Amino acid sequence: METATQVKSTPRSAIRNFTPEQVKACTFGATNPLESGRLSPLISANEAFARRTTQVLSSRLGLACEVAMQSSDQIPSKAFLQKAGDTAYIVSIYLEPRHEVALLYIDAMLLFPIVDLLLGGKGQQSEVLREVTDIEDQIAKELIKILCQEFQSAWKTFDVEVKLGARQSSAELQRMFPPGDKTLMFNFAVNLPETGGGFQLLLPSASSSIFMTSAAEEPAVKKPAMQSAMNTGFADKLMESHFNLDLTLLGGKVEANHLLNLSVGKILTLGISVRTPVVMKIGGRDTFEAVPVRSGHHRAAQLIDRIGQTTSSKH
Repeated sequence: METATQVKSTPRSAIRNFTPEQVKACTFGATNPLESGRLSPLISANEAFARRTTQVLSSRLGLACEVAMQSSDQIPSKAFLQKAGDTAYIVSIYLEPRHEVALLYIDAMLLFPIVDLLLGGKGQQSEVLREVTDIEDQIAKELIKILCQEFQSAWKTFDVEVKLGARQSSAELQRMFPPGDKTLMFNFAVNLPETGGGFQLLLPSASSSIFMTSAAEEPAVKKPAMQSAMNTGFADKLMESHFNLDLTLLGGKVEANHLLNLSVGKILTLGISVRTPVVMKIGGRDTFEAVPVRSGHHRAAQLIDRIGQTTSSKH
């Protein structure tokens, strides 16, 4: 209506100064920050969050799991609220210092197996979709805390502090996310040995400005092409060779009297935290920090970080 009023009050002589070629179509609507590229830094940070959470969850659960960001999209809040029933496990998180609210929506196909694993079970999928018990809720909060800690680490370049809120009911969600508003939704998939599921991070589009940055991306450093001094035949033979691989736990200290009383079946305390990674040696050289895990019926190692020359010399 405002635009129509302006046209009517404009002199006809002024209107005639515009040719058809000068008239351009314009859409007066909200811009999707994901399509505009302004949230590219946030998408990159969330992908880094997924990689780091893979390592942390594998270490905490004692088995190989994989976390990956599958998609990001802007949706009407109404679309999310319609599928968020009373049994949905949805927790609020607050982004300080602006006290912006976001939501973590944990899929039941992921929630129950992880709770079962944290309770010492095998992490099997629940066949019945039901409300979580009080005990399960307390255990599930440990998963939420892990996710919040990893978001905090991934978002440190935005100067955002992540604080855990509380579980939200359907009525509270309607108040926090009005149906007419837009919501940014980031989908994450989690694969476990026996099952898999996912979770979503939901952020009001109006709050997305805290993740926008004007910093220019660093120019990519072009790596020089590797020049091999080996002939093709020798390289092929080398690829068929084998290297010895060892997983070594460093830093353990045991009193002499405990060593003298060793016997089969006895548990020997090493004085090392369960979160301490082991060192993977390839060909006798320290190469990676890793966590012993299970992959099917085999022992495996989840690689955490590469060991540099400085760290290797300390080991």
